[in-house]
Amino acid sequence: MNTTHRIRMIVAIAVALTIAVAGIASASPPVPAPNGTSFIEGVLYVKIIGTFTEVETLDASWSDIPDTSDLFGAGYQYTDSEGKSVTRDVSNYDWDDDLAQEERVAQIQYEENVKAVEGCTEFWKVFKWDGCKAPNLWVDKRLGYNDDPLHPVHSAISWVDSTENVGMTIVTEGDDEGLGVGVGALCVFAQDVCVPPTNELVSAGSQLYMVDLVAATTKTSVTATESPRLAHRITAAGIPEGAFCGSGAFVDTVLGPAGTLDGPYGVGTISAGMKVQTMEGRGCDYRTNQSDPTTEYYPKAGDLTYEELTTAKGYWDFDKSMTYEAQIKDANIPRSWRVFNLPV
Repeated sequence: MNTTHRIRMIVAIAVALTIAVAGIASASPPVPAPNGTSFIEGVLYVKIIGTFTEVETLDASWSDIPDTSDLFGAGYQYTDSEGKSVTRDVSNYDWDDDLAQEERVAQIQYEENVKAVEGCTEFWKVFKWDGCKAPNLWVDKRLGYNDDPLHPVHSAISWVDSTENVGMTIVTEGDDEGLGVGVGALCVFAQDVCVPPTNELVSAGSQLYMVDLVAATTKTSVTATESPRLAHRITAAGIPEGAFCGSGAFVDTVLGPAGTLDGPYGVGTISAGMKVQTMEGRGCDYRTNQSDPTTEYYPKAGDLTYEELTTAKGYWDFDKSMTYEAQIKDANIPRSWRVFNLPV
């Protein structure tokens, strides 16, 4: 299929979406890995005529709380509202709000559900989770499906469903003293750059529903321990004649003159979408008593809400890439790692 023809075709969908959130003054910093981390790796390959199911879920959350004695000393003095001198130990202070001073919390979630009924299925997947090294989550999946190859026409009882969801949540209390305190992945010389509180919720995913014919690839990656990033891509079309389970292609051409092969196309319903919600604080030095960090409060500066969904039903050639990247606007330090982002 040449590029000019593909652009004209109403059944060919190609979408590339990137959201780089800078917000009011910043976005979330990375959340350092906890002391004890886990590594999970799974590789699966299946080729089957019949019924096949595959289910996988991941839910990982962790928190980082820097030593507050580095910020104020094990004991510090301030003048209260009545003019009295007060000495307080805040080396392990029990803060009134839900987050400790300069605390950062992260959560990464992933789920997948595949069910192929009475057809020819080829499935390959690599799943990797690394609690301390980026990307923290990386999933590469390939799915080929042809409805019942023993029937000369489409079978009413043969189909494949595949749903994949990935999410990232990062909540930060803010960094009062600049990026050099407690945020080791960022520039230590940017001491005067305040990082306001943030709350970021990002999710993306794709779905095949009641599909009769498809060759699909999905790539997913999430990073929270370094510059936060979430990406998901799905590429799906049909299967060339004779290339799978000894059967021919169902749909070679949709548009154009007879005899023109501009496919093959997938058959059924395919969808992919993304949701983003961010809330950011106005600053890091709001206190009813400037000398007492226990009186801090965080007025909200702004909200960002984004939601989109693409669906194709019928015969299609589908390609959609979705990426979310958090960046700190006032200290957007170029990074040497990595050369290529995932998914490619």
